[in-house]
Amino acid sequence: MTKRFSASLFIVGTISFLMILISVMHHAAWVAPFDAMIRTGVRSLSSSLMDSISIAITSIGNPYSIMILTTIVTLGLLSFKQWAAACFLVINMTVFSTLNYLIKMIIQRPRPPFHHLVYAGGYSFPSGHASGALLFLGTLSILVYYLIHQPVWQKIVIGSCLILALGIGLSRIYVLVHYPSDVLAGFLLATACLGGSWYCFIHFKLLHLKES
Repeated sequence: MTKRFSASLFIVGTISFLMILISVMHHAAWVAPFDAMIRTGVRSLSSSLMDSISIAITSIGNPYSIMILTTIVTLGLLSFKQWAAACFLVINMTVFSTLNYLIKMIIQRPRPPFHHLVYAGGYSFPSGHASGALLFLGTLSILVYYLIHQPVWQKIVIGSCLILALGIGLSRIYVLVHYPSDVLAGFLLATACLGGSWYCFIHFKLLHLKES
């Protein structure tokens, strides 16, 4: 079950990401209307309170924040001798975050030409915050599946992680530093990477499965 699911994440994530990548590179007709529609919907919630909330949420996905959280969780896993789980987290966060950066350098999509509510340097596609947040929180969700045996707590923690990842992605649209297609691409890239990494760890029996 988990092996098929991880393979499905990899395949669907990869194909979907490549479709958006090609569309952005070739300025496909659907991209601009899609970005405008989602951005308008998200920005319709604009208010001083929402500005503050969005800035706070987007800061959670900052590289330094994710790096600190990754270090804390890794040290925690190592202290409990969860060697494979620690390796799973470190590989996902280092290798695939680097991949996201390399794609940015290749595509070189400028950021949206609006007044940004937070500072954002570099290129826009794919969103590093969206990708990094889902890589970290998705990895955490997978590890919770293996390390926490109470179904109720599994659902609470995994659900909270995924909601937070979505919130970070939406906050990048709200603060006007990313196009919605950047954020979607970041999520899909992270999904593909998580699926591929998870599949490999299952295949080589580095994570203990509850079911075959």
